Amino acid sequence: MELREWALRVFSADTLEEKLVQPTGGLKSLTDEAPGEVVPWSRPPRSGKIQIAPKGIRIKFPSPRSLQHKDMRVRCLHTFANHELMALEMMAWALLAFPQADSNFRRGLASVLMDEQRHFRLYAERLQEMGVQFGDLPINDHFWRAASHLTDPLKWVCTMHLTFEQANLDHAPFYARQFRGVEDQKSAELMDLIFRDEIKHVRFGSHWLKEYQGEQTLFGAFLGNCSAHNMPDRARGMEFQEEARRKAGLDEAFISAVKNWQP
Repeated sequence: MELREWALRVFSADTLEEKLVQPTGGLKSLTDEAPGEVVPWSRPPRSGKIQIAPKGIRIKFPSPRSLQHKDMRVRCLHTFANHELMALEMMAWALLAFPQADSNFRRGLASVLMDEQRHFRLYAERLQEMGVQFGDLPINDHFWRAASHLTDPLKWVCTMHLTFEQANLDHAPFYARQFRGVEDQKSAELMDLIFRDEIKHVRFGSHWLKEYQGEQTLFGAFLGNCSAHNMPDRARGMEFQEEARRKAGLDEAFISAVKNWQP
C-alpha cells in the first residue's frame, strides 16, 4: 500500500474503525512511490458520537485537585484521548500536505501516526474499563485550529512535535503522579507509556528542526516558525522536565529558552 493511500483513508474516514486502520504488514509494507499532489487542509469528517461539539456545550478540563473523583478522571482521560485522535488525523493530513518532503521525514510521520492510533486505542480501552465510551463527553477541535498555519515541514515540526508533544513531556509525568496519588494505577501506567513515546516524537521533531534550521540557533528557528497557536509557553507544562528534553535531542540553550520564555 502507498503511504498516500493509507493516509487518505485515515484522514477521510468518519468512523473510529476507519481512522484506526493500519496497513497490513505494518510500516515496512508501505511504499512511497506516488506521493501525489498537495492536499489542502480541511476539517476531517467525523460522524455519530465523535463529532465536534458546539462551543456552548463543551466542558472544562478538570483541576488536578479534583481527580479523586472518578468522573473527573474520566473527563481528563477523555480529553487526552481526543488529543490523540486529533493528532492522528493531523499526522495523516501531513502525509498528504507535504508530498515532496524528505522520504525519511514522511516515513517518520507514518511511524508517529501509528503510535497515535495505538495511544487512542489505549485511552479508549481505559475509558471503557471505567464505564464510558469515547464520545460520551463533548469533544473539541483544539489541534485542528493550528492546521491552516502549517504550510511547510518546518512549521509542522515546530507546532506538532515541538509544541504540543513537547508540552506532553511535562503533562504526562505530572498526570501519572496525580493518578497514582488517587490510587488509579492503571491510568498512571498509561501516562508512563505516553511519556516514553512522547520523548521519541519530540526527538523526531528536534531532528528535523536541526535539518531545517539553517544559520539560526535551534531556538531561533523554532521561534521564527511559531504562530499564535503555538508560542513557546505552550511547549511546557506545570513541572518542566529538562532531562526528558535532553533525551529528545534538544540542546541546553533551547531547553533554557523554552523554560524561561515569557509572552
